[in-house]
Amino acid sequence: MRPVLDLVRYLFQFGQGRPAALAILLWTSSVSVISEFPLDGAAELTSNVTGAFTKARQFLFDGYQKYHPRTPLSQPVTIVAIDEKSLANLGQWPWPRSQLAALLDAIAAYQPAAVGLDMYMPEADQTSPAIIAGNLPPDTPQAVRSALGEMPDNDSILARSLHNMPSVLGAAGFDHASYTTSAGMRSHPLQVAGGDALPHVRQFPAVLASLPELQAAARGQAILSVDLDFGVVRRVPLVSAIGDTLVSGLAMEMLRVASGDRAVRVQVDGHGIDSVGIADLDVPTQPGGDIWLHFAHIDDTRHRYVSATSVLDGSIDPDMLGGKLVLLGLTGSGLHDMRTTALGELVPGIEIQAQVLETLFDRRFIVRPWWMKWLETSVIVALGLLLVWYIPRRDSRLSQFIRAVPRASAWITLGINLLLIGLGYLLFLSQGLLFDASSFFLVISAVIGSLIASTAIELNREEKAKIVEAQRLREAAQLIAGEFAAFLERPIHGNFGDTSPRAAELTRKLAGRAAALPAYGDQLGSEAIEIIARAARHRDIGLVQVEREILASSRELDPESRLRIREHAELGALAVAATRSALGEELERSDPDTASFLAVLEEVARSHHEHWDGSGYPDGKSGADIPLSARLVAIIDTWNSVTCDRPWRPAMSRDEALALIRSGAGTQFDPQLAELFVAMMATEKAPPTA
Repeated sequence: MRPVLDLVRYLFQFGQGRPAALAILLWTSSVSVISEFPLDGAAELTSNVTGAFTKARQFLFDGYQKYHPRTPLSQPVTIVAIDEKSLANLGQWPWPRSQLAALLDAIAAYQPAAVGLDMYMPEADQTSPAIIAGNLPPDTPQAVRSALGEMPDNDSILARSLHNMPSVLGAAGFDHASYTTSAGMRSHPLQVAGGDALPHVRQFPAVLASLPELQAAARGQAILSVDLDFGVVRRVPLVSAIGDTLVSGLAMEMLRVASGDRAVRVQVDGHGIDSVGIADLDVPTQPGGDIWLHFAHIDDTRHRYVSATSVLDGSIDPDMLGGKLVLLGLTGSGLHDMRTTALGELVPGIEIQAQVLETLFDRRFIVRPWWMKWLETSVIVALGLLLVWYIPRRDSRLSQFIRAVPRASAWITLGINLLLIGLGYLLFLSQGLLFDASSFFLVISAVIGSLIASTAIELNREEKAKIVEAQRLREAAQLIAGEFAAFLERPIHGNFGDTSPRAAELTRKLAGRAAALPAYGDQLGSEAIEIIARAARHRDIGLVQVEREILASSRELDPESRLRIREHAELGALAVAATRSALGEELERSDPDTASFLAVLEEVARSHHEHWDGSGYPDGKSGADIPLSARLVAIIDTWNSVTCDRPWRPAMSRDEALALIRSGAGTQFDPQLAELFVAMMATEKAPPTA
């Protein structure tokens, strides 16, 4: 491991860190490009490497929209919702096709511009009279069978309704064939100019479409499928392909039907799909023929929803349907057609199609041109090269600033990226352009971090030049530490004080058991337990500053002497604190183990006579405010005290001492620790005295 660290340090020192920073710049810039333009056939392989860039870019672009969602300017779309009310009145979905036909006929009566069905019906209606007749029991009268057989088929009824209105049927693209899919569907040809569009668009080998009879009756067919980015809808295709056939998305096909135009136009250039148009509308697209959808809040679009039940009973405002682009879709709970938008809202799938139509109608587009990534990458590389050249120069103001201000690199990185994010947001507001400031953040942060690491290594070398002064400080610290160590070993004469190994042993065992409890486990690692056990031996260090005649008294102490004895807790803590202050930060660097021990010893010396209910001394702390180290040692201190003879009283028996500890649980001692100690001593085989 050491050779590896030495190699890393050498690489960051070589050439003032410029080669390492340059390598990081080129690597991260390449990953940024690949994250948006995956290598052919290696998208899954590179996703783990490029994930940070992809997610950061999506988070940023979503943020643009959340701070500036689209405000609807017009109301060209109405959604006829098969909602909770409709399901309650007309029964569960799917309805008989004759019922759906009745709904379409009711919509057609208002003369909408076009009606798009966000649904597909690949199988025959099982509620058609002829099918019902075929499923009747054998003993059913022939007259009943004949009457049912002569009734019109539900699919034919629906086909007639579709034919009599400007209807567009939806279909779903599939990446694999299944029992209900097909290799193609009826669709109006698209008018392609400038090249071949197929290599650029989303291609589906199979499609789940409605029955051929229904397809033939509708004025248009469209693909409804939308790919999700980590579960979120951000981009919607205006054109895609089923096999080798280009097919419109629902929005463009509805506009074609509504306008009466002959075909949807697709303009191709050397980078992919440049635009998709119909009539006098030309929509700038991404190279794949899709658009970034600028979402409006669902609260701003709820006015366009009408219940299917209201359409059927004629209780709606005629202006809601007359001349409108009408979408028919499922919104009722339990129908599982919900999508998450870039605004973080969960909306019905039909709402996505409505927002696409509304965006096209209002001509409110957001785009990320093919050249944007290359422009960003060029600026990133240029800025990175400038930093690689400038920062390591010892005479540059930036280098001097970084050396003088410890957090300078963080402020510089933050400042650059805030500026770029602000620029991106302004471009989004004014031009509808998506500028990826997140890649700048990741790449420039990595480059600056590399250069700062090189500077830190250089500063470390300069720090070693001060070795003489540092050695002097260490020697002074060692001298003080040596004197304090002698102070620790100074004997405490008389009837008080105990520095025997027994206290440390019992503390270690009790702490080990406490470490298994969730409440204490994170505070009681093996190193912490050893430090607390060591501190337990010197818990009464303050007694060395109490008069010897009081400590050696053979009588029970008078109140004044007791008060003097009680002062040992504060005196011991002050002595340890003074030592820690004298050693200062140098002790943390030169001997961290001793520094940790002194910190715990100060806690133990001061607080091991505090009581759980706050009646102890010197500070009257209670409960969890008492350091855990002191709570552990408090039990051991009491045990050792009461199980030893004193001139004025005999030692308690083992059972009496355990009863005393048990009775003090929740008043004098931490109740959980007291319970653990009693259980531990029940199996303790060593003599109970210190």
